[in-house]
Amino acid sequence: MTTNTTPIETVIEQANETTKAAGERVREFAQIGVRKATESFEQISKAAQDASQQLNAQVSQAREGATKAGLKMLEVAKEDSDASFAAVRDFLAAKTPLEAFDVSAKYWRGRLETRIAQAQDLGAFVRKAADDAVRPVQERIEKFTKAAA
Repeated sequence: MTTNTTPIETVIEQANETTKAAGERVREFAQIGVRKATESFEQISKAAQDASQQLNAQVSQAREGATKAGLKMLEVAKEDSDASFAAVRDFLAAKTPLEAFDVSAKYWRGRLETRIAQAQDLGAFVRKAADDAVRPVQERIEKFTKAAA
């Protein structure tokens, strides 16, 4: 009977060792998987933080540009009001209808020229502010496209 139990014990012992070795392998693979998943998560998290910071900077820059554009528009309105009051004053001070007509014509001609110049200036300012706000996004897209290629 000792001869019959020895091979069985040997088989059981080998099965236990094989199971133990397999368990260690599974544990090693699991640890590697967890480590890689953690590293990947950290990279994704860092990329998300960077993107969030850049987005906040862009929103801040866009807000600043909009504020400056609003201030420019207020300057335009003030200039327009000042010119209108000056024209009304000169119109009321006119001594003849011809002088009143001349004041009116000068006012409208001056306003037209001023409006064209103001529109060009404001358009250039808004275009520059928009370009400044969009440029970082374009650069990131180009960088991503080059990296993906």
